[in-house]
Amino acid sequence: MAELPTSHPAPRALTPWLAGVEEWLLAKSEFRMVPDLVVPIPSKGSGRMDAGGRRVGFVGFPSDYSLLVLLGLLRSEVQLVGLATSLGANPAIAGENALSQVADHLGVPLLRLARVNEYDSLAALRRLGADLFVVASFDQILHRRALEIPPMGWVNVHPSLLPRYRGPEPVYWAIAQGEQESGVSFQRVAAGIDAGPLLFQAAEDVRPRDTAGTLTRRLTELAWRHLPRVVDEALSGSPGEPMDLSKGSYFTSVGHRRIDTLGSVITADRLVRAGDPNMLAAAFHQGRLAYVRRATPVSVDDERPGPRLHYPDGELLLLELAGSCGCHHAEPVGSCPHDETA
Repeated sequence: MAELPTSHPAPRALTPWLAGVEEWLLAKSEFRMVPDLVVPIPSKGSGRMDAGGRRVGFVGFPSDYSLLVLLGLLRSEVQLVGLATSLGANPAIAGENALSQVADHLGVPLLRLARVNEYDSLAALRRLGADLFVVASFDQILHRRALEIPPMGWVNVHPSLLPRYRGPEPVYWAIAQGEQESGVSFQRVAAGIDAGPLLFQAAEDVRPRDTAGTLTRRLTELAWRHLPRVVDEALSGSPGEPMDLSKGSYFTSVGHRRIDTLGSVITADRLVRAGDPNMLAAAFHQGRLAYVRRATPVSVDDERPGPRLHYPDGELLLLELAGSCGCHHAEPVGSCPHDETA
């Protein structure tokens, strides 16, 4: 695996609007993965950027995570030739969103792909003429014909220390499992799920009260900082270092996990923090279902007011409840298809 510097002064200037978007993103204390992001800053001025460098495309979602990775790519010495996203992931993708705003600003196409491996999608990707594609959060598996389109391949940006926590929810599971370390991995995309060889990894501590949002925020900044040099490495033809998948782990997607039926306040607390803000935990309390945004473990003699859940090893003080699920369905309490029934 290539040894890259631990940080970089970004070599390429953004347009004034993109620089403002970057500053707005980096001011956030937590990042969401939900693909419904719209940039609240009106696009003004020229979207022209220097057109030098190799031709690179970007595939991702209109989320905090994908957008900051895209801005890291734009700070690379490459020519962005187009963006692509997955049409069925969220209704916001069909309208104006963060990716469409960037595409319009820069004057590059945005491909909204329902099925990335079908002929029309492959033809659209091929017309971009990209030497390399960078992927940061995408819900479709790339098959051989898609992988063969760019001559320099695809680079995936994954928020875990692969091969640990392969799969769609690595930040959630790192917190839910009580990990003390996470990180970001850059890998060549190959057949399988998060199975390609590694180009580079950077580690980050998981803090005791991290949520998925606060940890994702720091992991995404790591990716943003390192991506320009990783892209250089990929375009130079580095094959990466194969992973031993037998030493890794794979975890599936999650729902609104019920915490009132658990046997430990420690586990319940982890699931609340793991679900915030993308897939909130849920509990029946006082006869109704509630989504739990914030909670803290307390002892039975703690006198702070507020609703509580009781466990053999302590109590969970519910600090903030939400009236809607907060995930990509954005449904009111009790009507999200990701709700657990027991």
